Amino acid sequence: TGRTKTWYIREAIMEHLDDLEDIYLAEQVLERVRRGEEPVTGIDEVERRLGLED
Repeated sequence: TGRTKTWYIREAIMEHLDDLEDIYLAEQVLERVRRGEEPVTGIDEVERRLGLED
């Protein structure tokens, strides 16, 4: 590919950091949901809003 080992290592680290950030943010939202501070919409309501009802 013509890319250096350093390039591959950097890309792997950046992807891992992105994954860690996603996990951290998801855990924060989950905690807010558990405390009742974050609104939750059920699948039936989502289908209704999108016009996907049977």
